Amino acid sequence: MYQPPVQERIHQPAHIDAAAIRACIDQGEQVVIQFTQDRLPAPLLASLDALASTCGTALEIRFFGASTLPFDARVLRALPHAVNLSLDCHMRAIHLEQLGGLSHLKRLCLGVHHLAEGDILALDNLRGLESLSLEPTARAHIDLAPLRHWKRLTQLHTAGHAKNIEAITAVPTLAKLTLAQIKSKDDVDFIGAMPALERLCFILGGRTSIAHVTAPRLRELEVARVRGLEDLGDIGRFPHLERLSVEDQSQVKEVRLGANPALAWLVLRNCKAIEHLSGLAGLPALQALAVHMTRLDIDALLAATMPAALKQLSFSTGAKKRDDAIRAQLTQLGYAKAPYY
Repeated sequence: MYQPPVQERIHQPAHIDAAAIRACIDQGEQVVIQFTQDRLPAPLLASLDALASTCGTALEIRFFGASTLPFDARVLRALPHAVNLSLDCHMRAIHLEQLGGLSHLKRLCLGVHHLAEGDILALDNLRGLESLSLEPTARAHIDLAPLRHWKRLTQLHTAGHAKNIEAITAVPTLAKLTLAQIKSKDDVDFIGAMPALERLCFILGGRTSIAHVTAPRLRELEVARVRGLEDLGDIGRFPHLERLSVEDQSQVKEVRLGANPALAWLVLRNCKAIEHLSGLAGLPALQALAVHMTRLDIDALLAATMPAALKQLSFSTGAKKRDDAIRAQLTQLGYAKAPYY
């Protein structure tokens, strides 16, 4: 659904080529400078920090785990101007309190499997974050309660962490939420009380239904590989929805579209139980429809009234000969290929 910027990844540089990196950023690219070690030459760190002070969130500094040794966050003392930081794929880390010294930080990705500091988000300077990504930990014990004080947060990705997650309803700017690996026992009713939510993604984890989930301002909804999911509910409860993607849901049998006057892009991918798609004719803004590996019948779909705005249509069954024939048929009818992503 969301198309991220082109990314330039620089691995373990021996020196920082500031001019080349700025040129990439000027072209709209996201630059990631990444290291697998925390013991780096002081001149290299000084050059990296100087660059970070001028590049904003377009420059991501990443330390990722490739060793059995714990990551030593004291290296962050040399990077006080870091704005976009990732500490991920680590088994263990020490001295994470050093995060508290990064007063310019706006984006943080944190992934430490055996994280000791379940209260890490209580660091005062983190209240200025605009984007937070929490990767899985062994105990999924990160306390989200401090987020109620984060008045600038616009994006949150949480993988398994749901302790005091209802605190995010107090964040007036949070527009994008990704709930990954959230357990079925974890209540998600809080979503309806989020005042600014526009993009919502459920991925992995498990629950049988999301029919009770509401979000009055939602524009994009993505549901992928949620174990045991059977019921999406009436999609018409999202009146401002523009994009809907349902992927790898083997137990969902029906997609019920309702009053969705803004829905322009619909994808059903690898949902082998879906046999009913209702409300399609009532979507005045639908421009692209992509269907792959479902029980829907293309002839029945075409026999129904299709939205006048529909210009892109893809439909595949997984059988090449049949799919080639369908593509030829759709081309003859004037439909271009619809993107799945």
